[in-house]
Amino acid sequence: MKHQPQRSRLGLSWVVGSFLVTSHSLWKHFSKSYKCRLICQRNFQSSRVWKYCQRPPRLLRYFELKESPSTSRSYWTSHYAHWKMQHNSSLQPQTWVENSHRFPRHIEFRSDKLSNFGGELLVLGLEESQKQQEEVHPIPSTLVDQLDKQQQEAIYSLLKETRFQGKLGSSQYQRIFLPGVGIRYIALFGLGKIENSNTTTTIDIRRKLGAFIGQIALQYKTCTSAGIWTSFSSWTQDQIQALLEEIMLSSYKDDRFKGTPDETDSPCIKEVCLLDETKVQSSTVTKAKNMVSGIIMTKELVFAPANSVTPTLLSQVAIHLAQQYGMEYKILDKEQCQKMNMGCYLGVAQGSSEPPKFIHLKYSPVQGPVKKKIALIGKAITFDSGGYNLKAGVGSMIELMKFDMGGCAAVLGAAKVIGELKPNHIQVHFIAASCENMISGNAYHPGDVLQASNGKTVEVINTDAEGRLTLADALVYAEQIDTFDCIIDVATLTGAIIIALGNEYAGFWANQEELAKRIESASQRCGEKLWRMPLVNEYMESLKSKIADLKNVGGRAGGSIAAALFLREFVKHAPWAHIDIAGTVWNEKQSVATGFGVRTLVELCESYSQE
Repeated sequence: MKHQPQRSRLGLSWVVGSFLVTSHSLWKHFSKSYKCRLICQRNFQSSRVWKYCQRPPRLLRYFELKESPSTSRSYWTSHYAHWKMQHNSSLQPQTWVENSHRFPRHIEFRSDKLSNFGGELLVLGLEESQKQQEEVHPIPSTLVDQLDKQQQEAIYSLLKETRFQGKLGSSQYQRIFLPGVGIRYIALFGLGKIENSNTTTTIDIRRKLGAFIGQIALQYKTCTSAGIWTSFSSWTQDQIQALLEEIMLSSYKDDRFKGTPDETDSPCIKEVCLLDETKVQSSTVTKAKNMVSGIIMTKELVFAPANSVTPTLLSQVAIHLAQQYGMEYKILDKEQCQKMNMGCYLGVAQGSSEPPKFIHLKYSPVQGPVKKKIALIGKAITFDSGGYNLKAGVGSMIELMKFDMGGCAAVLGAAKVIGELKPNHIQVHFIAASCENMISGNAYHPGDVLQASNGKTVEVINTDAEGRLTLADALVYAEQIDTFDCIIDVATLTGAIIIALGNEYAGFWANQEELAKRIESASQRCGEKLWRMPLVNEYMESLKSKIADLKNVGGRAGGSIAAALFLREFVKHAPWAHIDIAGTVWNEKQSVATGFGVRTLVELCESYSQE
């Protein structure tokens, strides 16, 4: 058979491809019987680009015929990946709420004596030694009394070989072979100088210890039981809770978006034993597991890409939360928000094709009277491009702007924990004005004037200061629906707070001293680091506008303070606090979400319920 010229074969393929596009019925026949080869070639002397398409007819709507800008030829682009994401069972709204299967909730926690422990892993938390570097860290006398001779020799050998000194966060571990002894691994963890520790530090040390144990459990799959002995003289239930939470959190890995998740990358640990006289209360274990469940939901929402977590998805997650825990809910659409004159919120939302969703959940106690009412409001920008003040250049972090709904995620995570714990005597409202901040022909412009639902007008100086605009209408909404004992908003609001406090501390502002002390106390009990910032009234001058009541940004100096002052203008009567978690929402080293804020919000609500 005579060889056909290359141009003829390519031309015939394009004819077949075009015919398949225009004829739906013929496409259905071909898709069942044949593999259709479509050939694209920029020019006939360059390399070919081959695309194979073999999809069932029901996926036809997920394909588009587009124009190639370089060749002006039609080619197939598949939206199969997007379809797969939409239909992935682990990404459905209910699975964000029902996530207990994605972390080791089955782990049992108890306390016992070291002499009764027969598990595989022994973890020793040792205080920093006063000895010189070349000398061996002594084995504490209280520990020596509980060890047999072989165990003492194994621990001494590890201390000597590694020159372990117990500095905070330092660690060593190795496998040992002792006949007739159940312990197979010994791990050392440095607790630093205990006498210099304050409340927050002691919680933080225990979290670091828990994370270390979780990492070892992931590395050694044969470890089913771990025993923990420390130099601490005593443990409070808050400290035990912090340890247990971190063991479970460090054993969790988010692989929902990987095509082939590593099924072997999960711990086998089933029991954790605190080798101390302090009893691990069942209520502490239950609270730790519930807290971890809420934190993981928060982490998953923040970590997920913006094409998965949209305003609609957030509203669906909120609805599933309400249905699972018997809460009341209300989801307002664009038209309903327009009737309530939410001009600032809708001004930000108008640039996106994703419809805005205003979320409102209400938790009420199962029994007993309501003595306190709290409103928790979260910033819910599911993707922040910056608008026409586009995030561009080095350091803009536009690829991470999926985490700009971290405040809303923390509020929803707190809602999940509170739904599990069911505290009495408090009613908690969870509110979020969810949307995207995008560029389009409909997007708002720098220089526009927007009107909030309380009648105040705002001149938009910078479209990238959008979070405070959405929060403004949410704050007004909260005061309109009820009278609250406190209103707390949580937001990834400013880059200025990162410059001021870094990535370890979140900043917070409060218009009432009692509320500020309550927040500080809640954060210290749970170990989340918050630092109170001042509300400097003189800085209000930077927010004055010639054309409107306010500008949405002031100058560069005191940017986070100016943002808090702006929000204060939309709270009339209630005690109010603003928490800026821009620096703490994301762990840059590990490239994961932190779940920051959930613990403090839950502890704050519980403090009101116990009055």
